[in-house]
Order: sequence, then structure tokens, then C-alpha cells
Amino acid sequence: MKNKSLIILGGLLASLFIGCEDLKFGDNFLEKPNSDDVSIDTVFSSKKYADQAMNQFYKSLCDFMPTLRGCHPEGLILDGYTDIGYAQPISWTRGDFNSSSSCINFPYFPFHSQITEVTGNPSFGIRKAYIYIENVDKVPDMTDDEKRIRKAEAKVVIAFHYTQMIRFYGGMPWIDHAYKADEILQFPRLTLEETVNKTVALLDEAATDLPWYTTAEEYGHMTAAAAKALKFRLLLFVASPLFNNKAPYYDGQAATELLSWYGNQQDSRWEAALEAGREFLRLNKKNSDYYRIENTGNPREDYVNGYFTKGNQEVVMSSFRWGTYDGVDKPFRMYESGYGIPRGNYADMFQWKEDGSKFDWNNQTHRAHPFFDEKGQPTRDVRLYENLLVNGDKWQNRTAEVYKGGREGFGSGSSVNKKTQFGYGFRKFIRDKKNEMKGKPYSCPLIRMPEIYLSIAEAMNQLGKANVPDEFGKTAYDYLNLVCQRAGLPSVTSAKVPQGDALLNYLLDERAREFGQEDIRYFDMIRHKKGAEWATRPMEMLETTKVGSGFEYTVSTRDDIKYYWNEYWYLLPFPVTEINKKYGLIQNPGW
Repeated sequence: MKNKSLIILGGLLASLFIGCEDLKFGDNFLEKPNSDDVSIDTVFSSKKYADQAMNQFYKSLCDFMPTLRGCHPEGLILDGYTDIGYAQPISWTRGDFNSSSSCINFPYFPFHSQITEVTGNPSFGIRKAYIYIENVDKVPDMTDDEKRIRKAEAKVVIAFHYTQMIRFYGGMPWIDHAYKADEILQFPRLTLEETVNKTVALLDEAATDLPWYTTAEEYGHMTAAAAKALKFRLLLFVASPLFNNKAPYYDGQAATELLSWYGNQQDSRWEAALEAGREFLRLNKKNSDYYRIENTGNPREDYVNGYFTKGNQEVVMSSFRWGTYDGVDKPFRMYESGYGIPRGNYADMFQWKEDGSKFDWNNQTHRAHPFFDEKGQPTRDVRLYENLLVNGDKWQNRTAEVYKGGREGFGSGSSVNKKTQFGYGFRKFIRDKKNEMKGKPYSCPLIRMPEIYLSIAEAMNQLGKANVPDEFGKTAYDYLNLVCQRAGLPSVTSAKVPQGDALLNYLLDERAREFGQEDIRYFDMIRHKKGAEWATRPMEMLETTKVGSGFEYTVSTRDDIKYYWNEYWYLLPFPVTEINKKYGLIQNPGW
């Protein structure tokens, strides 16, 4: 590429050139192609090959499972950078994360088109989507309706990548087609507002051409429901205090030019978010409430079916990196090495099941039976046992021994000992790493219905309407209780948790309980500017000792282990190598 073609997001836009090399099929996704090196005309000469091209842009969707070379730094989940997890070997832990860091340390880094791994790579996904959109009309054995729907699916994938980039970087350059080699590629970084508006418009446009849900055979394809849910997620994020504020989170040129915030605070942004949530519910109601929370009255089983079981109607958007779960090298490799470790603070968020009260180690009743009663029945919110591996729970057809000297305890020499070094291990998605997981159909839930309900409750609360029934006859507490009651907990009322800051904090913790290891807590920390409060808190530990037929529990904190936090970390930096090319890329504040 000539110097005059240097562009913002160089790696992203450079990868949009059309040519034979753009359609090299490599990694399998849904179906193995017959050829490894074919031209665009060949690819779009039949529906069979066009479907393989479609599978390539689907392959670019995020998968937040903690595996090597995933879409996050070092393959770890983002929850490991918050108050519910710890990721020991990462530069953020040491406080030396900067704009000169290797690209592998950047979550959702939009410049690494040179690597073969494409999971979560926006450059790959946007490139493949636009190539598909611009060429699928050539396919002779597809109907016009099929082409229209598939192009709309590609638009949702593009919007998904922009939503992710907005959450990590703020305002971005806007790409609207696959660029040819003879085009001069000079693009400004748009303001945050412009980037958001274009992304929302693309989602609305796509939704008009998509069905609300798919057939079982096409499960996983983008739908109008996925487009509207993603729109709601984006508008809730940008209505939050990081961007929607009376002052920027950090001063700098990007703040002055409104690339890193809106420039003011307006309740209308919360109103827009709330309307997007209600729009989703209206359309869902028109479609016989197709999407709903799994709730048969068996809280733990329902929770598992909602986040883990492929094909359920609780998941609105999902990705599929592999065909089945594998207990060895695929998902979860990074968990087993102790790279991602749950904090005691996270376990303590899960409430006392009987009355929904906050768990407290100083409460003698709680301390006597922190996990199970004398009959072996759970004493806590059942989601604790699916999110975390705790002592005494079921594990590979026996009882988990997460205590000193136990088979799952730290220092035991077992394969899980490192991940339990703070007293607990991550269990979600891993499950028992054997019968409950291995060989099961694989899926990564990107958006689930509980997010819709909890986000509506948050927007109502932020607007001072938590106790006001909406057009569906529900208050913010009703939406919250759809999630809490599924977990077997008593209802939350305004008498227990008043509207305002108390309800907001409860909702944020409820999102952590419901969505642990699902890439929610990190973005909640970012959008509500909780970095200093959450990330730097002391590292809580639980030591469990077997004494006769019972156990003793020692709770402590470690001052020698902590996260660093700088206020300019709320948005990530563009690499200094790109800034130094002097083609106009404005760095985020503080970097």
C-alpha cells in the first residue's frame, strides 16, 4: 500500500481490499470448503460457496471463553480485570499496560489482521461482511429473499463489531464498503455520537429484513431480535456516566473533539435506551414472547439451561467457535493454569437463599453453613454453585474437595489446584469438566434475556421511574424479580432496596451474579466509572480446613496482590505506532 493510502485503523481498512487472497478459506466453521484458494467469482457462483463465505464473517464474532488466543488479552475473560476475578500474569495487573504494549494485550484489538486467528477480530469480520454484501447478488441459485436476509445478517455482524469497538475505544472511523486498492483511504475518527448513530441506524436497517427468530436448522443466524437487543445494549452503555456526563472522564484532545464522550449529560439518552428495551419487548410480544427466561421451577437446572444449553429461547444472540465442548484444549485452558481466578468478594455477592439477605461471614448462621446445610441442601443463591466451584458441591460424580489437602484444594497437585488458590474456582461453562460438559453442543451466549430485563430496570431507575408501571404493567422491581425469582430468591421490593443509588448498586451486583464470566462485569465497571472502587479493592481469600467431619473457614485479605488503576484506562489506547504515522488518528485521553 502506498503512503497516501495510510488510513485510520490501518490494519482494519487495509484488510478490506478485494482480491483472491480475501476469500482464502482456512479454519473450518460450519462446513469445510472444497477449495483453499478460490476467486470471488468462484465463491459467489453458487449458494454452497456463498454460504461458506457467510460462515467466515460469523466466525469473527466474539467468544469470551478463556482459551489461548481468544478475543481478549492472553485469551482471558474480561471479568478477570474486575472485582470478581483476578488475572495474575497480565500487564494490567502490574500496572504497566500502555499504548506501546504488544497488540495481544489489547482486548478486541482492531489492528491484528495479520494473524490467522479471527475470533473477535473486527478487521476480519467487517471485511468479510462487506465482501459478502457486495457480491451475494451474483449467486444464481439463491432467491431474492435469501439474499436480502443474508445481507441483513452481515450488517448485524458489522454493527456488533462497532458496538464492541465503541465500548473499548469510543468514537471510531466508519467503514461503509470494501475498499479497492486504487482508492485513497483517508478517514477521520468520527465523534462518539456519530459512531453510535450510524451503528444504531445499521441495526434498525438490518432488523427490517430479518425474521424475529430462526428455525432450529438456522439457530445462531442473526435475527431482528439480535439486532434490537444489540441496539439496546449499545444505547444503555452510551447513556451511562462514562460518556453521558457533565465532564469528560479524562481531559485531552479526544475529549475536546467529542471522540471519548458526548460533551454533556442528558436524560434523553436514558430515555432512548429505555425505549429501545421496550421496543424489543413489544416486538417479542408480537411474536408470542418467543424469547423468555428458562423457568420451570428448578432454579439451578433452569439457570444451566439458560446460559449453557444450546438451542434454548433465553439466548438472543450467540456465537459458535467449536461444534462441541472439549475437556482438554479448547475452552477453559486458561482457567486450569490459574490465569483467571475468582475473588472471595465475588462468592460473597451470592445471597442467603432463605431470605435473600446479604451473605456475611460474621453472621454465625451463615458461617456455620456457608454453602450447604446439614442435609446437604444449598444455603445460598443457586447461581453461586454454577458460577464457582465451592467445597462440598457435586464434582465428577463425587463431592468437590476445595479444602487444604483436598483433591481440588490449592496445593493438592491436582489439575485444578491453581485456580482454587484464593478459595474458589471458576465453574461456569466448565461445569464438572467431564460428564456435565464434555461432548455437549457448544455455544457462547452473547446476549440473554435476563440482560434485557435488568437493563430495562436500570434505565427506569436512572430516570426516577423505578416504581412506575410501564406499558406492560411492570415496574423496575418486577423486571428485576423476573431474574431473581428464577434463581429461587424472594422478591426484591422498594422497601428493601430503595430507588436510586441503592437499587443501581443492587442491579449491578445482580448482573454479576447472573452473568459471571459472560463479559458483563467489566463493561459495567467501565460505563459506571467504577474502576477505582472495584478493580483496586483488596484481594479477599477463603481458606477451608477439614476438621473431623466438618470444616473451618478463615477469611482474609492480601495486601501484596492488587490491581492498579488509572482513570484514563476507561477507554483503551490506539497503538503508538499508529499514532506516529501522522495520518490523523487521535489518541484517547491520558495515553
